Amino acid sequence: MSHHFPFLKNKTRNLLPHVIWLAAISIVYWAVFLIPLPPQFKRQGIFLTDEFILLVLLALVFLSYRQPGWGVKYLRLGMVLIAFTLPLLRLWQTAESTWNIVLGLLPWADGTEYYFDANRMLEGGLFSAFAGRRPLYASLLTTLLKLSGQNLQVTLIIFTIINALVVFLFVEEIHNEWGAISAIIALYLSQLFYRPFVGTTLTEQFGFPIGLLAIIVLIRGVKTTKLWLFSLGIMLLTYALLIRAGTFFVLPILVIFAVVNFAENHRQYLKVFLVTTLAVVIPILTNTWLEHKVASPNAVEFANFADTLYGQARGGVRWTQAAIDHPELSSMVEPDRSRLLYRLAFEEIIRNPVGLVKGSLKAIADFIRPGFFSAFGFLTFGNKAVDFLFQLSAALIFLFGLWVIWKSRKSAISTFILVYWMGMLFSIPFLPPIDAGVRPYAATIASLFLPICFVFSQGFFRRVEKFQNENQGIPVSFSYTLAFTLILFPLIGAPLLRSITKPIDVQPAACKPELTPVSFRLAHGSYISLSSVADRAKTRVPVVLLSDVNGSFDDFPYSDFASIIRKIKQPVLIAATNDISTGRGIWVITPAELNTDEGKVISACAEMTFATYPVMFIRTVGNP
Repeated sequence: MSHHFPFLKNKTRNLLPHVIWLAAISIVYWAVFLIPLPPQFKRQGIFLTDEFILLVLLALVFLSYRQPGWGVKYLRLGMVLIAFTLPLLRLWQTAESTWNIVLGLLPWADGTEYYFDANRMLEGGLFSAFAGRRPLYASLLTTLLKLSGQNLQVTLIIFTIINALVVFLFVEEIHNEWGAISAIIALYLSQLFYRPFVGTTLTEQFGFPIGLLAIIVLIRGVKTTKLWLFSLGIMLLTYALLIRAGTFFVLPILVIFAVVNFAENHRQYLKVFLVTTLAVVIPILTNTWLEHKVASPNAVEFANFADTLYGQARGGVRWTQAAIDHPELSSMVEPDRSRLLYRLAFEEIIRNPVGLVKGSLKAIADFIRPGFFSAFGFLTFGNKAVDFLFQLSAALIFLFGLWVIWKSRKSAISTFILVYWMGMLFSIPFLPPIDAGVRPYAATIASLFLPICFVFSQGFFRRVEKFQNENQGIPVSFSYTLAFTLILFPLIGAPLLRSITKPIDVQPAACKPELTPVSFRLAHGSYISLSSVADRAKTRVPVVLLSDVNGSFDDFPYSDFASIIRKIKQPVLIAATNDISTGRGIWVITPAELNTDEGKVISACAEMTFATYPVMFIRTVGNP
């Protein structure tokens, strides 16, 4: 066959090394989960062990840039994967509870709502109004859970791999453009930004990587002056902002930039405008279509922005102020709630326009000023002095970078970065850091990274290193193909699941009057098993020692729920799941022996209490 078709032999020969490298990386990556982590040493609030490991990995990545070839690229990819997986492994070793995670695994707060809705769809229901605001992310979470057999741990590993792979591509692009030092800075900033979202089911898990892929495509579009490529970048950025709502003013700014930069004459202005506008409209239409397919009829996209706008209209107070001023909102449902709140917000703006101005200026000040909610608030290491030093240094280098870029604004890339940042600046008043810190900036966080990376490509730094030949770079087609593949997963997966999944018909258990009937399922890798020391030597999620539970909730802000779990003194199973008979999201605490019923529908009688969510203590079990 190869005699008649020699090109097939050449293709096989060219593809084989890539297959071997990918197989080797997969084996090493799998082995990482089997090797115990070294002991964690803490000094002055800083976890020294993991920071040291990360610095070693960064140094190895930096040294690898001295060698050309695809083999070295795969080695870098492996190191980036380890750097991003390390926080997940440590989380599963400590079973830490945070703002968004319980006992190192189970989702909390916003993450719980997305997780409940994903499981609801897998049981034949629709997304609630909550997940309906972000149908693309909720649909991806649902699809990944289905593919993993509803194994939450596997799903979280997949999210980590996706983010690590995309950051690797982003870092390679930075190296190709500005050199190895800038690439290492980009990698370090990306890892620090992603850390708080490791192990969560928040929208940043999808919005952050799609936003980075968008910036790669946009940069290539500017460099090659290809309108179609730049338009693809705008399309990807629109998808990223629909996944993790944020700096929408970037989009019209980029459309204007495209008209000025790509139109060769006045007659092409309209053509460029229509093409780039279409690149924005297509994601909006597909997102709306998806919402109608998989979400409840009362779902409203970006409904929570009404709370933010009201807070800004009141002079820059938190989004929770609306419910305080108007308690009737707590009993309302969508779309009536958001309609009323938008009306109240605009009435407040008309009554006191100075309030919105004050709120806008406050948001910009909070964004720049070092602190937990600032632009660089993700630079936290556990020591306030060190955190402040890093945040202040990053802010100053960032501002200096903008000044350097302004001086070189005749360059197309420099102009693009300035324009991109201008869209960010216009968005800040409507994304006050006091509400969610830097989270709403996840899709466009590269606008913070690029000026800093630019600084480390200048002067002395440019002279001490050699730049990679662009022909050795990773083709941009890989980035946009990966991006659209990830986007197609929820666009196809969720509607398909919706069409083939039928509601589960269950027979509720007959319970005593003081108990509540519930029906639920336990999926492997999606529940916590509290165990005694006699059964297990160390905590390793999903198994958590009872002796480690108290320490797990030291920094958990919801004391009512923490107190319930801390009172448990015998082995049990804890899961965030859905009551199949009602579709309601619940927490269940069951006898440990129920782990033998994984995957089955369990009908039981429970004693219910309420701590942010309904908590069901299973008392009797009777499978239908």
